[in-house]
Amino acid sequence: MNARTQTKTAALAAMALTLMMTASLAAAAPGNGAAERANKSSACRTVENYTMSAWMAPVAMVLHSAAQWEKWNERMADEGLAVAAEALPAGVDWSKECVLVLALGELPEAHHLSLTGVTRGLSGTRLNLTVEAGRGGRTPALVLAMSKSAAGRLTLTSDTMGLPECHTYSEANVAGDAIGEPVAVATSWGAMKAEYR
Repeated sequence: MNARTQTKTAALAAMALTLMMTASLAAAAPGNGAAERANKSSACRTVENYTMSAWMAPVAMVLHSAAQWEKWNERMADEGLAVAAEALPAGVDWSKECVLVLALGELPEAHHLSLTGVTRGLSGTRLNLTVEAGRGGRTPALVLAMSKSAAGRLTLTSDTMGLPECHTYSEANVAGDAIGEPVAVATSWGAMKAEYR
C-alpha cells in the first residue's frame, strides 16, 4: 500500500469516527433533554373530576396557592355563582404546581368532562378536553394540577363545544374582577352552545 492510499484510508476512517462521535454527542446533548423537560413541565393531571360540583356558572380559573383557592371559592359562593365553597383538593404541591378549575356550570342534562391531551409549544400550553353528553352530572367540573411554568398561557379546546377562556386569579384580582361578570346559566343545550360562541 502506498502513502497516498494510506492517507485516503486514514482520512475516511477519521471522517467515519467524526460522524459516529457527532451522532453520539447529538443523542446525549442537552437539546434532547429539552424535549423531555418540556414534556415534564407540561405534564397535567386530573386532581378532581366532579359530576355535581358546587360551581353553577361556567368558569376557567388558574389558582396558584391554597389561599387563592379558599378566597376564590368563598367569593364564588358569596356572589351566587356556586352553591358553596368547594374543599381544597388533595395531592397538590402548591410550591411547584397550580390548579386550573374548569366548570361548565349548570346544564339541563348530564355531561362528563375529561382531559384527553396536553401539548406545549412556543405559544403556550393547549389542553384538549372532551365533553360527553348523556353521562356524568349536571354541574360537571375538572380540577387539573400542572407545573406553574406551564400555566402562563393556557388554551382550552374541545371537539364538541366551546370552553371558557382561562384567567388567573391574581390577574383577574388586580383588575378588581376576580370572577368576572355573573354568567347567565344556560337553560337549554342550545343556549349553552350559544353562550360559548
